[in-house]
Amino acid sequence: MTTRRQFLAQSAAALAGAALAPSLLAAKASPLLGPRARPIPTATGEILPEQMGISSLHEHIALRRGGEHREESLAYAIRELQRAKALGLRTIVDVGPPDDVVGIREVARATGINVVCCTGFYLLRGEQLALKAEDFESKMLHDIEHGLQGTEVRPGVIKVAAVRLPIRPAEKELFIAAARVQQRHHLPICAHAVSGCAEQQQILERAGADLRRCYFSHIEATFGWSGRSVEQEIDYLEGVVAKGSTLSFNNFGNWNHTKPEDLARIIRELALRGYADRLVATMDVTWSFEQGKLKLLWEDTNVNGRDRTYAYLLDTAVPWMHANGIAKEDTDKFILDNPRRIFTAPLA
Repeated sequence: MTTRRQFLAQSAAALAGAALAPSLLAAKASPLLGPRARPIPTATGEILPEQMGISSLHEHIALRRGGEHREESLAYAIRELQRAKALGLRTIVDVGPPDDVVGIREVARATGINVVCCTGFYLLRGEQLALKAEDFESKMLHDIEHGLQGTEVRPGVIKVAAVRLPIRPAEKELFIAAARVQQRHHLPICAHAVSGCAEQQQILERAGADLRRCYFSHIEATFGWSGRSVEQEIDYLEGVVAKGSTLSFNNFGNWNHTKPEDLARIIRELALRGYADRLVATMDVTWSFEQGKLKLLWEDTNVNGRDRTYAYLLDTAVPWMHANGIAKEDTDKFILDNPRRIFTAPLA
């Protein structure tokens, strides 16, 4: 029987020795946004922005240290990322924050995918709701300056989140902390923003964040529109991108959260208004186990929901956008140019 460690080693060797499969979209060479750029830390070392290739900026490798199903999760992540890599994917950003950095590094090594890890916080609970900006800032700085979970792996992005409007006091403190840390270490900020992305952006702006390097996720979810129509939502989102920030779309195939005609209209209209360089496409892959079986998030509420893995972005979501009037020139920006721009921080 092949052990897990043997499987990982065999996978890494096979990938290293094989020629790259033809990608769905050819990665284009592009000049850096400045004469020199800061390297991007990943789970397996640093890369430069031009090495990101096709990228998905809001993903998860759902591992739990010591969890009952850790081995199964490792094998699943490796298999699904290998499938996506065969289509051209080169980089994912795990916006956990991670529970098992060592496991994430194993997955990155076995697949050859660049995995950017994060520092920060997801939805605040319990004692976290009493924390101040200085408390959040201290944790983020420790991760950036000393490594995640006692490893040498440094985060390459800051994760923040707010549940809903109105934004709670502790969540405001978290956003303020993220802006301060960004000023010091020049990392992008990824915000969980089902509702209130403009209000989140306002807090970041007042705290001094570089809005050009902030992106807001889940903004297309209809239940976060606060009663706005799709036309009103487009205008609301335009106010965010007009300030330089980026919107991250992930509900491709998750039609219970956003109707397909609404998602296509939002992306198409924002691109027509001149904001194609402020949009990214991603999948938000994550999973759990129910009664011992691996279950993808939302797989039971969507037709073919089990197919919504990392590869879905390239084999289904991108063709779907083309079929719905979104130009290939723009979709290339969503997965190539715009991710690279967000993660490009010129050296002083």
